[in-house]
Amino acid sequence: MVLEMRLLLKGLLSVVLFGIAGCSGSTDQPDLAEVSGVVTLDGKPVPGVNILFQPESGRAAVGMTDDEGRYELEYVYGVSGCKMGSNTVGFDWPPDSPSMVAIPAKHTGTNAFKFDVKPGDNVFNISMTSK
Repeated sequence: MVLEMRLLLKGLLSVVLFGIAGCSGSTDQPDLAEVSGVVTLDGKPVPGVNILFQPESGRAAVGMTDDEGRYELEYVYGVSGCKMGSNTVGFDWPPDSPSMVAIPAKHTGTNAFKFDVKPGDNVFNISMTSK
């Protein structure tokens, strides 16, 4: 009976230690850096637009501009930041957005803004012109 209890306790201890080691292991999330800024068109803030920073490979980070055009990026829900390295900027309007401003074609597609995200805090103000 005592031997059986020791084996059972050893087995439970092994499961608990293995579980703890698994929880503290590595993640597949890349190194991230904070990214924020202001989006303007002809000097006026662009509110309510989704801004996407797309790295050369991997998941895009997304933010939404507030009434003053300010944004902060999130990599995934609740995790702020953006994958470091070269990122291309894209814009997207939420469905039924009341304040849709046309993003000039010269600031999209192959002419999109590109930024090099570095460790730490990055501030990228995006100033667009319609002319």
